[in-house]
Amino acid sequence: MAFDPQVVKKRQRRLTSVDQSLLSLTARGLTTGEISVHLAEVYGASVSRDTPSKITDKVVTEITEWFNRPLDLVYPVIFINTLVGKVRNSQAGTNRWT
Repeated sequence: MAFDPQVVKKRQRRLTSVDQSLLSLTARGLTTGEISVHLAEVYGASVSRDTPSKITDKVVTEITEWFNRPLDLVYPVIFINTLVGKVRNSQAGTNRWT
């Protein structure tokens, strides 16, 4: 009977969820150094500054395609504008706000 790992496949170096997390952090504007520090703090993993760059380089073509995708002609948008103010009635009747 052979053992076949389910979570981390044989010869797999990283989990795809980690790759997705790194892409998300990069998209949010974190530098490669900040991402390395974040991984060390959250997961206790020592990651070089080159690792996030290598992962994002894998998907550069997908990112470029996404940026250059055709956009819809119309996007529905609703603007809601409100004003909230206090209403005060004075006893004398000279200063009346309604």
